[in-house]
Amino acid sequence: MSGGISEVRAEGLRFINSVHGIRIKTAPGRGGYVKNIYIADVNMDNVSIAIRITGNYGEHPDDNYDKNALPVISNITIKDVVGVNIGVAGMLQGIQGDIFSNLCLSNVSLSSKSSDPWNCSLVEGYSNSVSPEICEQLRPSPGTGQVCYDGKSYPVPAAQQPHKSGATRLQNPFLKFTSLYS
Repeated sequence: MSGGISEVRAEGLRFINSVHGIRIKTAPGRGGYVKNIYIADVNMDNVSIAIRITGNYGEHPDDNYDKNALPVISNITIKDVVGVNIGVAGMLQGIQGDIFSNLCLSNVSLSSKSSDPWNCSLVEGYSNSVSPEICEQLRPSPGTGQVCYDGKSYPVPAAQQPHKSGATRLQNPFLKFTSLYS
């Protein structure tokens, strides 16, 4: 069983010629949690999968793991993202019996080559100003109890989430951010 990771803030990211941009991965049997993650001000060019959050990673150190230990994935905010030459905009795939919750995407513009740019299953959350149009599971208006993590130590209701406008700023173009959870 894994422990967990929380209270992560990553800003000013740049991905060029990469298989993945933003990626969070886990699997049944890992247990633990990934929560309160804030990712903002991201620029991508020539990325195969811009945003990937998957519960089907499948690697375990041995066969002696508890297959019923399901991870908690919640309060993930991804905002102010621009991408060109993108293969697939996003793959957001929870785990049967373990829906990934409170995924919030806002101000995301990805120039995707795919005719089916988003693949979503077993996830729920909120989206605002996402292009190409995101999957139905991330509804355009916050649901009851819906929260978006604002990068502080507590989540805020999606309707109150501050929105920063303007162009993407690169605070450190050499910072590489590929995975929050191994």
